[in-house]
Amino acid sequence: MDGALIAGSDRRELGRSDPERIVRAACWPMMDSPHPSAVVLVVDDETLIRMYAVDVLEDVGFTVIEADGGEDALCTLDQHPEITVLFTDIHMPGPFDGLVLARKVHERRPDIQLIIASGRGRPNRSELPGDGVFFTKPYDGMAVARLIEATERLSCKTSTP
Repeated sequence: MDGALIAGSDRRELGRSDPERIVRAACWPMMDSPHPSAVVLVVDDETLIRMYAVDVLEDVGFTVIEADGGEDALCTLDQHPEITVLFTDIHMPGPFDGLVLARKVHERRPDIQLIIASGRGRPNRSELPGDGVFFTKPYDGMAVARLIEATERLSCKTSTP
């Protein structure tokens, strides 16, 4: 898992803590605030992919909450009003997929930033609720983090008188 955080790294050349230190050093200059305030709900039924997303987002300073499916995500959303971003996979088992989840979240909380990912094809723009953004898997976790940070910065500028 550590090697996945740094593209092209060879785990035999790096000590166990080195990738984490390198990722933090590489990420912090990209973030305007030393303490990003976004709270991200990461939803993916594939544990390793969810762990990767959580690791990257936590490494840059976001608070991250996990869910393994749509129903779990909606319960978590109800329990955590501080959530500001939904980052979900599309294809998950259960009564509804990530696109339906994103629509339900948008209906309940239109203020939440929606980021949707899939490795099985790109949805049409009309299928993405609100200002939802799509990432193709495998995605660059840092690109996701930069999007969240940029959106957070923009919303702070527009909400300040």
